[in-house]
Amino acid sequence: MRFLSFLLLAILPCLTSNAAIFTVTSNSNDGAGSLRQAILDANANGAVADRIHFELPGADAVDMAITLTEELPPLTSNLVIDGTTQPTALLGSPSIKIRLVRGSATWFSGLVLDGVSNIEIYGIYFSNFLSQRSAPSDERKAGIFLRNASHIKIGAPNKQNGFGNNYTSVISPTTPNLQEDITISSNIIGLDPSGMTAAGNAVGIDLSYLRNSTIGGPAAQYGNLISSNADGVSLGALSGTVNFSFNVIGFSVDKSRTFPADQSTGVFANGQGVDLFITDNYVVSQFTGIRIDNVRNNYSIERNVIGTGPNSENYGNEKYGIELYNCGAGTIGHQNVIAYNEQAIKVDLSYPVSILKNSIYCNRESIVFDRLPKTIVQSSISSITSTSARGTYLPNSFIELFYDDECPDCQGKIWIATVPTNPDGSWVYNGPLIGGITSTGTNADGATSSFSKPLLFDQGKMITETFCSSSKGSITGISISDASFYKWYTEDGQLVYDGQDLVNIEAGNYYLEGGQPGSCAIRSPVYTIPNKDIVYKAKNFVVVPANCNSDNGSITITGYETEEPSLFEWKDEAGTVVGSNASVSGLPAGKYMLTASNGQDCSNIAGEFVVPEAVTPSIDLSGLIKNTTCDGRFVSAAGIKIDGTTAPFTYAWINELGSIVGSELELKKAAPGKYFLKVTDRYNCVQTSPLINFTDIGKKVLVVPNSISPNGDGINDTWKIQGADSYTNSDFSVFNRYGERVFYSRGYVLEFDGSMKNGHLPAGVYYYVIDLKGDCPNLTGSLTIIK
Repeated sequence: MRFLSFLLLAILPCLTSNAAIFTVTSNSNDGAGSLRQAILDANANGAVADRIHFELPGADAVDMAITLTEELPPLTSNLVIDGTTQPTALLGSPSIKIRLVRGSATWFSGLVLDGVSNIEIYGIYFSNFLSQRSAPSDERKAGIFLRNASHIKIGAPNKQNGFGNNYTSVISPTTPNLQEDITISSNIIGLDPSGMTAAGNAVGIDLSYLRNSTIGGPAAQYGNLISSNADGVSLGALSGTVNFSFNVIGFSVDKSRTFPADQSTGVFANGQGVDLFITDNYVVSQFTGIRIDNVRNNYSIERNVIGTGPNSENYGNEKYGIELYNCGAGTIGHQNVIAYNEQAIKVDLSYPVSILKNSIYCNRESIVFDRLPKTIVQSSISSITSTSARGTYLPNSFIELFYDDECPDCQGKIWIATVPTNPDGSWVYNGPLIGGITSTGTNADGATSSFSKPLLFDQGKMITETFCSSSKGSITGISISDASFYKWYTEDGQLVYDGQDLVNIEAGNYYLEGGQPGSCAIRSPVYTIPNKDIVYKAKNFVVVPANCNSDNGSITITGYETEEPSLFEWKDEAGTVVGSNASVSGLPAGKYMLTASNGQDCSNIAGEFVVPEAVTPSIDLSGLIKNTTCDGRFVSAAGIKIDGTTAPFTYAWINELGSIVGSELELKKAAPGKYFLKVTDRYNCVQTSPLINFTDIGKKVLVVPNSISPNGDGINDTWKIQGADSYTNSDFSVFNRYGERVFYSRGYVLEFDGSMKNGHLPAGVYYYVIDLKGDCPNLTGSLTIIK
């Protein structure tokens, strides 16, 4: 019966021009029951309100996909394509039931609406309708293509469409044409059909020459969900009345997730002849939330939530919450919530802009103006109490008061009241004030200033000095606008006074903080209350360390930066007085403080000093070398090291009788005997070495035999030279009668046994030469080898 019904419906348009329903029963690209055939049949039925319904068989999401290998025929007017009629819901959405997919390398759009009207499209998820990267803007493709179209509805509550992984969802050329009475509502753009997973398009919506149209609708169920796209919504050359309402940009469907988009603009709109209304939208996690460009007629941005979530979460846009460029008169107001953006509102070349009754908080900057044709006077509050606030602005204007937020930059989070100004510009608010407040002023043109913040006025300040710290000083004549509190602090942050004038205070450095409770406050520079009297401060001094393991350190002051004091008090680290003169001595190593006074009112710490401990030098004999002369008459010593940091050192070699025999670190040409070394440092600390015995080497004069008999009987087998061990640097050589050296040794470490290279030398007369180095002449003589 189903096939018969379809056949009758297919034949019926050929017989009559009455409205017909064409049912799609095949997901093939073409042929009987295909979407392509249904469109052809509807187009052939004439100017009647035809409908295309769906009844695809299958129990899997794949069965709900219609894959196109070529573009579908352009639609004719008076047609409803309703995917929600599909009996099964297998795509993760109760109303998106059909998937339309480009399955070809050819670039084309999903549905083409060119020069038509009265078209409605529901329940379809458009995917892979991409554009060639280098394609001109007028040749780019989309899920739905519009040109000179009117009275078009794309999506509705419970009849939404979806668009994922396309160039864009709905596009129109940038060359002049007109889209009028276009309504795009309740769609999911940039996410999968469930609205939870990213499936971003290059642009969410990309329309030009839109007139008298709506994106979103009159209530939340009409709003589109537009997230994870490289750009959100781009609307160019608008005219008539265009409403952008109740859309959600940057969130998942349940607002539990955000999809940050680098360099993305949530909503971009321009058009000099448009009345533009952007209301009740969420815009989060973009680069710029809303940008209005060259709108010269009228625009209103109201009740939007920009940069935050339902529970005040931080989902800020990276740069601007709202950016206006080259726009005329318009309103940003009436309960917008703008938070956590780099700049809440940027007004560039745009005037006048009324910014009214918004909740603006925790942006790095609130309202920023640039290149305005007129100067906007900043509002301020001159007096604040718990029951009133007052100030002066411009005549024929009004002031808005807000409770400040908890973040920096004094932003108006909660609107309190709107107060008109009097003919002289003065204004007064009477009513309870329970927190920090800030204000904006809106002039007669309708241009609103940024939020007021505390400003410091110290041109009339007066500072009273102290005298030798015996009198008290003051700082008066400083005021701060927008301030309900004044607090004075020392330079290091200690609170010293709560009030506007700092009085009855000692000399020192102070700063004033004033403003509103919370973060809306200002801090003054540091002001100095000087002490007119002398402050004693040691300039030149000599510190002698404690040395020789004694309490003999000293501190001598040789000059002061001002005049010299008459009374002195020296204290150690424990606070014990250790001296009362200009200098102090007999000190152990440690820290000391000098308090100087003139004996009257002027007394202060003149300096703090450290007496170090000098380390006594030590004598290192580990490298000692003892030497004697060749004739044994004199001895010497070398290789001694002195460790210490108190040079210069003086030296004395002293014999057993107490006589000094040398004054250098090395002992030179002393008679054999016993000596010790005395070392004195620059502090006359003395260190002495143990007694060093030189008698044992003084007696070791060389005794050189003139014969050997190397026959192995153990008697006179080697050339034994008595005293040779005292001449470690001497050369010992033996030559034959031809002048050839048959033996050599540096230091006599191995006795000559009458052999050469493991061979025995013949008996005979040989000659020796012993080079003792230094001042001693060589010893020479004959050596007979007896066999």
